[in-house]
Amino acid sequence: MAFLAGVFGKAGRDQTRRIIRNEYGALFSPAIGEDDEGDEDEDEIEDEGDEPEEELDHKPLKGIPAQIGANQPLLAVRIVMYDPQMRDSFEPQVQYAVMNHWTVANKSWDAKEVFIVRKSLLKRIPRALGGSNLTRGSKLTTKATVKSNVGAKRTDGRQLCCVLPAGVETFPLYNLDTPEALEHLGAKMKLMWSSDLQTEN
Repeated sequence: MAFLAGVFGKAGRDQTRRIIRNEYGALFSPAIGEDDEGDEDEDEIEDEGDEPEEELDHKPLKGIPAQIGANQPLLAVRIVMYDPQMRDSFEPQVQYAVMNHWTVANKSWDAKEVFIVRKSLLKRIPRALGGSNLTRGSKLTTKATVKSNVGAKRTDGRQLCCVLPAGVETFPLYNLDTPEALEHLGAKMKLMWSSDLQTEN
């Protein structure tokens, strides 16, 4: 797998200032080579609450927009440190899920479609794992929007949707206190990933 996008803790321009977030996320794709470099179009406006680019990731947000094929599997990982709606009962946790069968809003799935998404918007995809009742085979609507309508009607919107073939798995963060625990979690992620690939093939 190859790292595609993510939000991590990182110092800003002032190296003494550390950014603390409620959650962190990462998105992984099949390893197919390095991204091309170049200037990305700036025809979309960031939503309020999006982090400045220098704080998003250890890689610059430059290059061509990301392309997600309708039948392309992605692995989303979400690390939740704090939930303001569950202040007393929430326990930090790691969530992960394989995502596949991509569509736009209410548009029918077409295996040949390719969706163009600004790289700065990819971080919204792991955040969607925070939804409720995400079981095996659930359809998930993210807040990541495609760069063009790809044939969808204006009333359908441009929100990227996917299917969770294995649902969402959750693991208590505080249980990852040994190398063996980390290795066990990594093995479970790999198993979910490989199971989805075998099902598709």
